Amino acid sequence: MEDLRIVLHPPTQARRLKTKALGSVLPLIFACARFTAGASPLIEVSPVVVAVERKGITGAGWAVPMGAQESGRIALCYPNHPDDFGASAGTGAALSFDNGRTWTAERDDWPLPGMADLWIDRLRDGRLVALGIRWLPDPKRRGEITSAEVPRNPWKTAFSDDGKSWNVTECAVSCPQEYGVIARPLPRIFEGADGALYMPAYAWAKTGNRSLLLRSADHGRSWFVRSVITSAADMVKAGAVVTTPWLETSVSPAADGSWVAVIRTGSNETASLVTARSSDEGLTWSLAGKVLAGPAQEPVTGKLPGLLLMPGGPLVLLSAHTKRGCFLHLSIDGTGREWTEGQLVTRITGGNTSMLPLEGDRLLVFTPANGRINCWAVRLLSGGPRP
Repeated sequence: MEDLRIVLHPPTQARRLKTKALGSVLPLIFACARFTAGASPLIEVSPVVVAVERKGITGAGWAVPMGAQESGRIALCYPNHPDDFGASAGTGAALSFDNGRTWTAERDDWPLPGMADLWIDRLRDGRLVALGIRWLPDPKRRGEITSAEVPRNPWKTAFSDDGKSWNVTECAVSCPQEYGVIARPLPRIFEGADGALYMPAYAWAKTGNRSLLLRSADHGRSWFVRSVITSAADMVKAGAVVTTPWLETSVSPAADGSWVAVIRTGSNETASLVTARSSDEGLTWSLAGKVLAGPAQEPVTGKLPGLLLMPGGPLVLLSAHTKRGCFLHLSIDGTGREWTEGQLVTRITGGNTSMLPLEGDRLLVFTPANGRINCWAVRLLSGGPRP
């Protein structure tokens, strides 16, 4: 497979909702978007587009194709409230009909009303599945909350064939007592070879915090803990400094058939991401280790990580922090065993980013900043050196 290279386009007019120009903000964005000396460019980043502009937005939300890729129709759902872990509820949405080049507002609380957060994923058969979170535990009482305090149906799922009509069901969640309570399920939902649905989560308990993999064998109506990916204690043993209870985890199938997980360990800009691997569809996991990238094998840092296996291409790792910016790391062979050094998407960003694959070698990266959700079109280029 060919290697990859990145280039930045010169500034051109960017768009926000209804293609409104960003004006004086755009030169600042591109002035900040510079690679360090000697870095091997591996991506091409197009001028920024504003998908949403709304007071109080703190996360980038989650996008999904709403039809065949050639239709260009994409939906973006996002929490329409501060990042206050369940103290507020409500979601917003935006739609694009041209693969993210322009965006218009969709109605609020779609497709599930009253959720603290939700996202939509597309299954192999083309159906859409949405998961909405309507209950989250009080972080001030983490380690104290018992299963008796957890609502029987803390989440909702909804399925749709066309993105217009949705079949909504309640979600029952089971968590072993020794793991405490599931503090938060996490995107994305994906299918295993057995047809079951899987998604990551993290749990809080008196015995410590854990990164989990959840499984549903009944189309999202009930979820069980498939496995513990890693624990805060095990990540400390691997040399990570774990300073947060938010063990945000991303899981993706890799090109060699294994599953790769990447986990957040802290909130500062030096907090190393940690990785683990499963060779049996998430039943067991390797010991955790720091994510290392580039020839110097430097730790990759950031908050909420993202993982994406491009069709027939590399595995992409998204890392971001408010003080550092948003970066992509590429595993050229798609296995996640070696990563290129970070490739800058933007310096203007918060930590809760996301991405969506398009056709071929293209993807969209979503970043929050200053009451906006910015959309960056990225293309993977051929011809660069191997990591």
